[in-house]
Amino acid sequence: MGNIKRRKEGKQIDVKAVRTGAHVTQQFMADILGISLSYYRKIEKGEKALTLDIEEKIKAAFYKPLDSRYKLVATIDYVNIRFQTLNVHEVIQEVLGLKIENFHLNDFKRYKYPFFLNYGHINVYYHDKDPKAGVLIEMSGQACRELEYDFEFHQGKKTWYDFFKNAIDYALRKAPDNENFMKVTRFDLALDELYNEKEGNFDLFQLLSAAREGRWNGRKKSYAAILGGRRTGEGLINDGLSLYFGSKRTHLFFRFYEKDYERAEQEKTSVEAIRDLYGLKNRYEIIMRKAISNAFVREFVETNFNLAEEGVKIINDNLTFYDSEGGLYMDWYKLMGTMNATHFTVQPEAPDVNRIFHWFENGGPASTYLLLSKYDEIVGDSRLQEIIASAEITERNERILEQLELLRGGTS
Repeated sequence: MGNIKRRKEGKQIDVKAVRTGAHVTQQFMADILGISLSYYRKIEKGEKALTLDIEEKIKAAFYKPLDSRYKLVATIDYVNIRFQTLNVHEVIQEVLGLKIENFHLNDFKRYKYPFFLNYGHINVYYHDKDPKAGVLIEMSGQACRELEYDFEFHQGKKTWYDFFKNAIDYALRKAPDNENFMKVTRFDLALDELYNEKEGNFDLFQLLSAAREGRWNGRKKSYAAILGGRRTGEGLINDGLSLYFGSKRTHLFFRFYEKDYERAEQEKTSVEAIRDLYGLKNRYEIIMRKAISNAFVREFVETNFNLAEEGVKIINDNLTFYDSEGGLYMDWYKLMGTMNATHFTVQPEAPDVNRIFHWFENGGPASTYLLLSKYDEIVGDSRLQEIIASAEITERNERILEQLELLRGGTS
């Protein structure tokens, strides 16, 4: 050990403070310092001396000036929760805090559930015979925004922490000895990088180059990239870059993509308009499923951690990117390594409860009925009335009517 450079006298770096301030794990620190995890832990505990070599590596990685041009805003982007109960009324009322009479009972199935309710984009699937299948709440990003609207204006400024705590408390009341009664089967966290017209944004193509050249490491061993465009009358339209790290078959993977391009395609407008209207550039999604999503939400309720900071930690714990010289890719860690760059927010949007009416108004059953009535008038026939007179309610529709009667009757 005689050739190991010892740190010089002076103020010692607080290694743990550096790590926690950068939102990285102990394993991440051990990797970039080139030492074992157990050795690094001993340094944090003061059981091993901080050598000059290690101190210089820490300074090289974390003590470079970090600019503030990158801003990340975290939102909850997808939630699935399953309850082992047949009481859909209770779940909607006590967990979602909504009124069941505002939901629409659909006449088709999904996910092998015989019944499907929706309020705006908030979907509830339920079984009337199989308690293990029970009730499944499914909320896309749009549905999450709609529930946030209800939190804000109808549920006393409720938070996501309140929502998940309430769900767990409900499960404990209903089945204290059944840990499977409630499961969060999917939870997506989105970190949106806000558009910065003056100073610029992180270039996802640089991350693609790092991936292609093998300048990355971590728990995720595979990546994929999608880059496309479309030729139109107005010229070539870029659909933006999407990067995937990890397999979609696993319970944790990442999707990093140019959100401004995706939103422009969805809204049939220009990328510039999306940047002006929403201030969006890139999105960094963390997709968690099954055991990982369930454990994440339960830990969130137990400790009430900051979701944005936790999202940064998960990314840094699973992915490490390097520059062409083998050092940390500092432009990436300016984005994913500063405490002041991240915060969690909600973006309430009112649910679109009128979409079922739009369906009837635009090519739905009402217009079809009128079309056939007019046709019968023209040809002097009564075929439509004969069809209606001889029609029988199917077994499936009988069950739907039974459910409608139960739902509207408030039976629990």
